[in-house]
Amino acid sequence: MKTFFLCAGIILTILVLTTSVKAETNIGGYINTDNRLRPKGDDQYTWNENRLGLKVTASADGVSGFSELRFRNFGFPDIQQTDRLRDSDYIQPLRLELYEAYVDIYGLFLENLDIRVGKQRIAWGTADKLNVVDNLNPDDFEDILDFSQKIPTMSLRFDYYPGDFIVTGVIVPVFTPARSLPSNWQAPVSFTLPPELNLRTLDDEVILPKNRPQDSAILGLRIKRTLLDYDWSLSYVYGRDEWALLTKADIITIDTLGTTDVHLTLEYPRHQIVGADMAGTIGDIGIWAECAMFLPEKKIYTIITSPNETQEQLVLDDKPYFKYVVGGDYTFKNGIYINGQYLHGFYTDRGVDNIEDYFLIALEKKFFHEDLKTRMVIAAEVANFDDIENRSAYFGGPELTYYPKDNIELITGSFLLAGDSSTQFGQFKENDEIYFKVKYSF
Repeated sequence: MKTFFLCAGIILTILVLTTSVKAETNIGGYINTDNRLRPKGDDQYTWNENRLGLKVTASADGVSGFSELRFRNFGFPDIQQTDRLRDSDYIQPLRLELYEAYVDIYGLFLENLDIRVGKQRIAWGTADKLNVVDNLNPDDFEDILDFSQKIPTMSLRFDYYPGDFIVTGVIVPVFTPARSLPSNWQAPVSFTLPPELNLRTLDDEVILPKNRPQDSAILGLRIKRTLLDYDWSLSYVYGRDEWALLTKADIITIDTLGTTDVHLTLEYPRHQIVGADMAGTIGDIGIWAECAMFLPEKKIYTIITSPNETQEQLVLDDKPYFKYVVGGDYTFKNGIYINGQYLHGFYTDRGVDNIEDYFLIALEKKFFHEDLKTRMVIAAEVANFDDIENRSAYFGGPELTYYPKDNIELITGSFLLAGDSSTQFGQFKENDEIYFKVKYSF
């Protein structure tokens, strides 16, 4: 009930503000339903979401603002005791998310200087979703069907326009970690012990950076311009790896029979990233490329087996490593659209010896005056080219979208996985899904 009153209060506040402020205001949004199931297993339903997104844009002389609120009836009934049957939060879980909320101030202090402050998504890069230079917002892996999503964060952004250049500076004062996969996609946490020991409990502790500028802040700088009909940019980020790294294991032996408790510690190491990207066309073919050099902080993995016995091993070297992506797209005369990309280094890859390769192809074709769209995605993960048969995985699937009326989409498709269980995607090869979505925009 309190969630309902909170949502109603926010909507009422938006309506009051947009009607009272002397500004041009637009309210739009969307209604989206998304349901998924797995053909295999006992709990076949994996995703149950009904979402209302509200987007408000307001502008006045030299100032504009934007916000997006997401109201989500997300998840499944969580009833384990009878007293939860009285609480709608357990029967139909409701989540309220402030996705973005920021203000733009144009020509502040200087005529060609714009400032944006607030919770915002800062997207850098030219590739199609698989960006290696897009490192200011943390990854959002809540939905594996759209792992290119990011979490907007509170930021201060400056855009300066000297001549043909665009210079962008960003300050993110508070570190935000990445959101990992939902529980029904999580691989079980494991820890290998010597055969003479028996694991009783396994727990972990994640250490966030201290809430002070020198530990938590992320800084970014980008210079961009168009030259010879191509868009080019150079960028630099001083930040942290948003995926936690295991840096310590406390192995505590309880008795003489070898009963053991293990406590793991994970941290977010510092790193610097130097990036470059470009985009343009060759004839009718669109092309793009990105490259990022990561300069990580050196980290040691410490294993404590007793107060007087400690082992150390290098878990992350400070040697630079590279990620890059190249791709292009083309529409044939018969209307078939093809998009292909090669990615060296997934979002979670790090370290010189732990970078994998990915190949992705998407095909689209529209029918019946574009009322029907078919799409096929085929992707491959190669962990080791010397042993492709045993160190690779494949994923993707078909999708069908129907547009029966203006602003409405009916979408159905599947996400299929196969490959070796030692790879990032192959470990989920039993998690094939079928989905059905409806989206109405207004």
